Amino acid sequence: MKTALLITAIALVSACSSPTTYVRSDTVLGRVVIYRNGVAYFERSATVAGDTLQLSVPADKVDDFLRSLTVVDADTGEPTPVSYPTQPALDGGTGLIDMKIGLSGTAPHKLRLSYVTESPSWKPSYRLVLAKPGQVEVQAWAVVDNTSGEDWNQVKLGVGSSSAMSFRYDLHSVRNVARETLRSNDLFAQAPPTGGSSYGQAGGTAPILAELNDAVLAANDEADRKLEAEPPAPMVMAERMERPGSRRSAKPKAAASAPAFAQKDSAFPSGQPLDGRMADVARRLQSTHDRVVVEGFAEAHESDKNAASLARANRVREQLIRNGLPPEQVVAVGRGLQAGHAGGVRLVQTPPLPAPNAPAAAAPAQAQEPIGTAHFESQIAMSVARGSSAMVSILKKDASGEVVYFYDSETSRGNDAFPFKAIRLINPTDSVLEGGPVTVFGEGRFIGEGLVEPIPAHSPAFVPFALDRQVVVERKNEERDEIARIITVQRGVFSTEAKHIRRTVLTLQNRQDEKVSVYLRHTLLPGYKLIKAPSNSERMGAAYLFRIELEPKAKVEVTLEEATPVFQTTDIRAHDGLELIGAYLSSAATGVLKDQVAHLIKLQKETANIEQQINTTREQMQEYRERMDELHAQIVTLTEVKTGAALLKDLQKKMQDISQKVSQATIRLVNLQERLMISRINFQDAVAELSLEDKKAEVADGASIPSAPAMERASGKPVSAHKKTK
Repeated sequence: MKTALLITAIALVSACSSPTTYVRSDTVLGRVVIYRNGVAYFERSATVAGDTLQLSVPADKVDDFLRSLTVVDADTGEPTPVSYPTQPALDGGTGLIDMKIGLSGTAPHKLRLSYVTESPSWKPSYRLVLAKPGQVEVQAWAVVDNTSGEDWNQVKLGVGSSSAMSFRYDLHSVRNVARETLRSNDLFAQAPPTGGSSYGQAGGTAPILAELNDAVLAANDEADRKLEAEPPAPMVMAERMERPGSRRSAKPKAAASAPAFAQKDSAFPSGQPLDGRMADVARRLQSTHDRVVVEGFAEAHESDKNAASLARANRVREQLIRNGLPPEQVVAVGRGLQAGHAGGVRLVQTPPLPAPNAPAAAAPAQAQEPIGTAHFESQIAMSVARGSSAMVSILKKDASGEVVYFYDSETSRGNDAFPFKAIRLINPTDSVLEGGPVTVFGEGRFIGEGLVEPIPAHSPAFVPFALDRQVVVERKNEERDEIARIITVQRGVFSTEAKHIRRTVLTLQNRQDEKVSVYLRHTLLPGYKLIKAPSNSERMGAAYLFRIELEPKAKVEVTLEEATPVFQTTDIRAHDGLELIGAYLSSAATGVLKDQVAHLIKLQKETANIEQQINTTREQMQEYRERMDELHAQIVTLTEVKTGAALLKDLQKKMQDISQKVSQATIRLVNLQERLMISRINFQDAVAELSLEDKKAEVADGASIPSAPAMERASGKPVSAHKKTK
């Protein structure tokens, strides 16, 4: 829609760049429309007495001229056919090409010529005036540069923008097509196509450590079965006993202090490789905090592709854990069926998870491209001298608007602690308001400046213009996983369908004595879905804007949660994994799996208590030994004193009492070590019995088979640590 230009122009002679050449002819320039994509539309009129119209076109503009030239009859509006010399003459030394356009029909000819040539784009500038509550006066100005080399005298001037493409294309040169001469008795050999390089891999991708197909995985499974068939080496636990009064504390052997999962896999040789690669991967990452994501891929013929791909990933994950990587550092993910990937796995190295309160990554800046079209044109002729610029008023209109606060912690010019004071307004026109600088006035004075992106017709926009720090925002970021469904359980490893949740808590505090509105900008990461947010929201491109009302001196807490589904494994032998599975099963009413996990949690607490008691006992023994060393030194000194017999006797009695306490503590420490070993075996036994199915094994006579912990309680003796569990 065309909008009339106000007849207001300010000459800016010094701001214009050096003039260029223009199309010269015996015509009158009547209309100029300048666009944002580097071209301008020119419209001319002429009355030609003869049958030829002479034009001089700059050589650098001839292609644009020929591509867009239109000649119509001014009376009828019908197109007029034109012809011009194939090899027009160059005007010597001027860089102009002389063209003679032949006209048909009877003379005189009243013509209207239009064409598009290269031109500097126009530049927008805005003024926002806060007048009445709920209203904003919008003033828009266009800065145009006349570098055409001719005066624009009494022309209708317009500016516009659109998503139209603009390019150069050679229409002036004569184009001959080379053809090959053929003879019927010639033999031809077809040449191969010209080769070229493919597009390089995008920068910043995660490094791939290894890729394994199903053949490698099958060979490793066969090696595992052979190892499991061999008799395992017995586990040994011993406590080195030191004489009372020794400075060296008792040290358990490594087998006694190894974690529960290490005892279960003790039958496997340390660092068992998978095709010689898993050991290398483990060694490389043991000194870092980077994670390994094991991605499994399914075959097309498999029915449950997610489960099949996750099972492949879990097999390789177990190998990495056997080679020394902590369970929490290895994540198995099922990718299902993916184009370009056959059945197998891929190991990808990724950076560690960010700290809980780490700031979110900045959102990419959006391209400053026009949205829709805009066209503003004068209805009254005006003049712009050559070599000068003009600042033309194109809009002055009231719009719906208000002063709000705009919180943006994502973009490069945003602020993480304070929202910007901003104007929220509605574009009052049917055209796009191009992006540009904005000056804000209120109460008869300057109050700030801002920069606005293109505003579509009748759409809302925000113009931040000041940072007064009257509203404070505290931001906290958290991440967690929640299990949505348990797929399989194998050797204490749960294959789950989970949700990775990013939680952002914003605490807003209003320091002012008046009510304010705050808009919070939040952009979702790719693949995430918003699951918790305020209901009052709108969109700004890919970002959400949530409106929050703040009463005077009030504080409000806003919670935003977004989630993405992931298929992953959870090792119940890791502390975090046990808590995660327990939290998921706590909502279940009944079930054998819930009872089994509850029993594991109880065993884990029991093990932790025993370890705490062991540490306390060792600290007490250390204190006793230090006291014994002091008493020993004092006794040696008193033996040289003849009058110290009574004191010597007292010190010897204290020495005997502390020695007895050390002996008792040593016995207590041995008992605690034995209880710790039994607790770990019970935990490992319970992990091996985890199952999704609720069934009980029975012997032929109907009696239930007792578990290892039950056998221990009945016999009073621990079950052998190397006993194979089911």
